[in-house]
Amino acid sequence: MEVTPTAPKVRQVLAFLLVRCGKLVQVGELIDELWGDDPPASAMTTLQTYIYKLRKDVLERCEAATLHTRVSGYLLDVSAERGDLLRFERLAHEGRTALDEGDPARAADRLSEALALWRGPTLADVSVGEILSAYVTRLEEERLRTLELRITADLELGRHQQLISELKMLVAEHPLNERFHAHLMMALHRSGRRYEALEVYQRLRRMLIDELGMEPSAPVQQLHLKLLNSDAETRTPRTSATIVRSRFDPLLVPAQLPPDISDFVGREEVLRDVRRHLVRPQGENTAVRAVSISGMPGVGKTTLALRAGHADRSEFPDGQLYADLRGTPDHPADPHQILEGFARAIGVPAGEIPDSLQERSKLFRTWSMGRRVLVVLDDAHSVSQVAPLLPASPNCAVIITTQRGLYSLPGVRHIELDVMSTDDAVELIETASGRRFTAEERKSAERIAQLAGRLPLALRSVGCRLAAMHTWPVEKLAAQIEDSRRRLDLLSFAELDVRGRLSAGYRRLDPRDRSALRLISLLPPPDFTATTAARLIGSGTDAVEAQLIRLASRHLLSVRRTGAGEIRYRLHDLVRVFARERLNEEFLEPAAERPTTGTGPMPCESSPAARENGHAALEDDRDLRDGGRDRPAANGRDRLDLRVVRAAAQPAEPLGARPRHAGGVVRALGNG
Repeated sequence: MEVTPTAPKVRQVLAFLLVRCGKLVQVGELIDELWGDDPPASAMTTLQTYIYKLRKDVLERCEAATLHTRVSGYLLDVSAERGDLLRFERLAHEGRTALDEGDPARAADRLSEALALWRGPTLADVSVGEILSAYVTRLEEERLRTLELRITADLELGRHQQLISELKMLVAEHPLNERFHAHLMMALHRSGRRYEALEVYQRLRRMLIDELGMEPSAPVQQLHLKLLNSDAETRTPRTSATIVRSRFDPLLVPAQLPPDISDFVGREEVLRDVRRHLVRPQGENTAVRAVSISGMPGVGKTTLALRAGHADRSEFPDGQLYADLRGTPDHPADPHQILEGFARAIGVPAGEIPDSLQERSKLFRTWSMGRRVLVVLDDAHSVSQVAPLLPASPNCAVIITTQRGLYSLPGVRHIELDVMSTDDAVELIETASGRRFTAEERKSAERIAQLAGRLPLALRSVGCRLAAMHTWPVEKLAAQIEDSRRRLDLLSFAELDVRGRLSAGYRRLDPRDRSALRLISLLPPPDFTATTAARLIGSGTDAVEAQLIRLASRHLLSVRRTGAGEIRYRLHDLVRVFARERLNEEFLEPAAERPTTGTGPMPCESSPAARENGHAALEDDRDLRDGGRDRPAANGRDRLDLRVVRAAAQPAEPLGARPRHAGGVVRALGNG
């Protein structure tokens, strides 16, 4: 029974939901797909009408799919056996696995079955917008990769004569696809038609030089040389199902980058900087091109890296590899395992992957030499983790994201990502919310942006919250975020968790540095000197400044130099709120972070200097004195902080029951 809707927009909505089946599609994404940058004022109402028609005319008559309404969008569930896309992806995966395991017969069957599900070009009868166009491109590329793998399996089974006609047609349809040309050369040669195989190479070479001004890739040139030399390996048909492919047979082009986002905002200058470094002319340079993007948690390092990677994907036709390095000192990703994943992605059979880290790294460097590959290493922890994962070819490029800059990694362009401008911050809130702000709403959005510290993760969280509560006034949300006690709660939405991201960075700190971060959250904004912090903590200036430098290296503090040459430190507003939360929650439970045996106590716990100099910090230092005079009246949470610290430091209480750092903090805060 034919139930496909006839209305073009309804077909477009159905297509979007189908290519994202099993995943939530945001309302804003549907509006962007249907109307682009110029949606009508009635976009939301019109979209709801399309959804109603889709339910009534299609889904009520189709038992294989169910459409669920969520707070911020829609989710289409399709039976795994009834959805062509799901079946294709499953069969293609089974075919790739069989080929990796040396079973070309089973691989050919599964891959042929997957390709049989295609009845024409992707979404041929659907008008597609910008977002769906990206999906069409991805699906067409996946179909071609699956077709290449099926041809590879057929060649391994000795079906070269049957393949010649199909390959000639594919070469005509895809004249710049070098792999189809290589397969045709191989099929012709194994059929005893070596002269024709050499002609195929010459035609390909002339076309590439005329059209692109470049020679064929290294693997195709190597195949050409083998044909010229009548290499025995190419002359012998490979008919056994147990044959293992050569490590460097160009079978797979990895495309591992996670999806880009359609509502990316700002960062134009940074993206240009990344591109200038990654695609610059090589000249005499023989080193790989690498960019390291660092910044505080939630500033958008991964999003920027993926946007840059997708934007320059055409510059790296031999593949794009991605790895999440989980940059935590407790459980960082093992480069040994990452390299195993890379090897599988480029088509190395499991039995040919070396055991040691050094040999796997050598294999990866050997494969990458002469190729143009992009590698994205996300959330790196250390140089030692990254170094084995770097390709060797100067034609390759690497993008690294890290909370702390990997400045000891040679030859790397370092980019420190800052928070967004106010205009970009408001645009991000507006885009993520799916609204069009009035002048008054824009003022409220600007206030929210400032309260959120213009941190992209917090801004996107606000936008998604407004999208979910589409009737909620922007000014009311701004008023709620004003309350610092609820701020981090309101700046987190679903998986967009600002507090969680800051907490992950906080847990990476040494316990002493965590203590320092909690304490300096008591200093009045906007900034302070190391001397101020030292007097507050009750420790030496040099020791405290070393801690501040470590916090700055983690981008939890920013550093600036005044015209008079003074170094001043500043906490990001949300880091300050978070650190104050941690102070309130952890100050009463010092045992959880007391140094273990062999580690001396923090100076502020027992040092006479802490008790003697804490009061002087308030009396003598202009940071605390001026900040205290200009600081607004304390809210309830601030008063709680002072009561907790004062009560915990009373001399009548035993030392073990006091919160840590009581002496220095109480005296630095004075009498209120």
